[in-house]
Amino acid sequence: MLARVWDVVKATLAVSALIAAALISADKVDRQRAQPTAGVTLNEPALTGAITPSARP
Repeated sequence: MLARVWDVVKATLAVSALIAAALISADKVDRQRAQPTAGVTLNEPALTGAITPSARP
């Protein structure tokens, strides 16, 4: 009985460790993607031509 409980505890710890590792690596990837690359400036869509400027009265 105790051996079966120990197996369940080990399996639960293993699954939780895998989930934690996946969340940590996903967070690391998100943080790397959030940083803009060097030399690239962020522009407004109107400056890039993605949105045409409307005529102002």
